Amino acid sequence: MGSFKGDASSRRIDRALHHVSKPWFPMNPDVLKRVRDGLDHNTFETNFEALLDELKSDFALFTYIVKELSQKAVLSEQARSIIGNPIALIRWGGSAAIKEVLAEQQKIPNIHSLHWSEPFQVQRLRETAIIASTASALSEKKNLDPDLGFSRGVIREIGLNLIAWNYPSIYSKVLNNLTAEQNLDDELSKELGFTPALLGTRLFRPDWATDPELQDVEDTTWASYDELCEIGEAVARAENPETYPSAERDWQQAQGALKEALGDKAIDLIREKTTASSKNYQKALPEVFSTIATLDPDQQIQRHKRITRAIDEKSLKHCSESVQQALKALYAEMSGESVNKGVVGKLLKDVVPDAGFTGGCVFVVDPTSLSLKPRTLIGKVKMREITNVALEPGDPAVSSLSSNQPVIKNGSAPDNSVMAGIYSPLGNRKKIGVLYLELPQKTSVPPSEEVLGVFNVLKKALADALLLD
Repeated sequence: MGSFKGDASSRRIDRALHHVSKPWFPMNPDVLKRVRDGLDHNTFETNFEALLDELKSDFALFTYIVKELSQKAVLSEQARSIIGNPIALIRWGGSAAIKEVLAEQQKIPNIHSLHWSEPFQVQRLRETAIIASTASALSEKKNLDPDLGFSRGVIREIGLNLIAWNYPSIYSKVLNNLTAEQNLDDELSKELGFTPALLGTRLFRPDWATDPELQDVEDTTWASYDELCEIGEAVARAENPETYPSAERDWQQAQGALKEALGDKAIDLIREKTTASSKNYQKALPEVFSTIATLDPDQQIQRHKRITRAIDEKSLKHCSESVQQALKALYAEMSGESVNKGVVGKLLKDVVPDAGFTGGCVFVVDPTSLSLKPRTLIGKVKMREITNVALEPGDPAVSSLSSNQPVIKNGSAPDNSVMAGIYSPLGNRKKIGVLYLELPQKTSVPPSEEVLGVFNVLKKALADALLLD
């Protein structure tokens, strides 16, 4: 039955193996250099654990070495039985075999680069670090081998890592469309015609290619480690609720197992392990890995809930990626109980200019003088004087207080550049002031729908930061 099972499926997986094997996914050049230098100078001959630690710190290098040694082990009767055990395989190969693998310069993958990777690809590495470190911590507490737990976590993720870099469009599309009821592996399988797990298994078990019946046999050797890796996978998803809609459910499921095995300080131990295991990625990719030291799924889920309640994702669509991320970070800092002046300052001084507005002002209603008073100046204002404005008809700032839509004024700056000014009231039930922002325009036409969309998002963020109803 297995001998002709899935001819089309076999062709798909064979094509995929060919497609991903040569490019692989990016290695850390610093780690690769240290390993090569150590092998050249026989540094690891008396300290094999140091070599193992270096390999484990770079998931692409580690898995590449394991793949190459697996292919060598197929030809050895002595080593065939350890093909599925990456740590035993590395020890079997030793420094000499690893040096031989890395000496073939033309074979070392160099198509992908860590520094030219997409955010979702780098996030994959972060998730791998969390999964492997969680499995290692749990293995230690359950009297299993923590090195095997760690390596099993890395090996289980190889299919997803290779797909993320070598089928990036498919991976990102599936990731962006995930629902809480869907599983990333299953959805990728629908698109590709094979599962990430099968891709990984075929890479490390070349004997599967010549004996398809083995594909029907479940390897129970790793069952205990796989259960721990699954907990790690739930932790990694929970830690990234912006990507995984199932994050809260994943965290609820993982918490019980973590507490039972590691106690109340479980997440502290996992954080410590992940920080240590990803130190080289932290240096190479600080923008994603710098927050590993504060890893806390529960906090991330609560933060995401606050942001989701406050920001409609549809409203963000007109903002640049950097503005979106900045706004989400600011909302995460808002307490909802008191005004955070730091948040208000960052919004007006950093985010507003980043969104393309070159100047503006926050006016506040002063009931005693019946005027709008300038409270905070933003950038350089060119289209109007920033002075007290009497609450009388004539000034667009005053007109905006009674308007349901932003008041827009097109005009020219003193340097004859074309500008547009946008006014809108702050506060719904009680209007406490006016936000005025201006930006350069190419022609004397009203600002586009996209520009007004960004303005409205910024105004809402300011109102939320000031705790306005």
